[in-house]
Amino acid sequence: RMTDAIFFTIVERGKANRILEQAQKIGAQSGTIILGHGTSRSRFRATRHLGQRTKEILMISAEEQLASQLHEMVASTFALNKRHRGIAFTIPFSEGGWSELATPAAWNLIITIVDRGQSEACIKSARSAGAKGGTVISGRGAGIPAHYYADLAIEPQKEIILILTPAQTTDEVKRRIIADLDLQRTGGGMLFVLSVTETTGLVEESKRGVR
Repeated sequence: RMTDAIFFTIVERGKANRILEQAQKIGAQSGTIILGHGTSRSRFRATRHLGQRTKEILMISAEEQLASQLHEMVASTFALNKRHRGIAFTIPFSEGGWSELATPAAWNLIITIVDRGQSEACIKSARSAGAKGGTVISGRGAGIPAHYYADLAIEPQKEIILILTPAQTTDEVKRRIIADLDLQRTGGGMLFVLSVTETTGLVEESKRGVR
């Protein structure tokens, strides 16, 4: 069967295995868990430093219907629809690679690949353009299955930054990161945008609006 989507969830360390166990009970075949760290502003940290928390990123290949069931499961069983419990999102995927949507998505995933040590600058640039934060993965794939990045030359000394943005701010966030990190120079890094078809845990941001 062709895979319609990749279901992602980003949660606190120690939770991804439990989510995967529940996912397999409702039809998921397998999943991949990798470590990263989330970034957040904290009133209890120096204002010029970003808070960092270890995160687990769980990726599950799924048909569209199963992906929707996984969103329902993480909301009902793990309360990901509440603040600070984690987030989940789905990206369309086919045998040929990442897919584009026929209609514009409400949310997009900006993936930036830069030299190690530049992730904090990337997150700060994104925030200045309206993004809320992001998740950083170090090293080549850090355990990501090869077919997810078959067309990308990701080297061990690189960092991968995942940033979810509402559609209306995606272009500005993208422009700011490219300009501030000088990604257009040779070897400067790369950035691309993927459409997101479904989200869990981002409701509060959309209700409050982008600041």
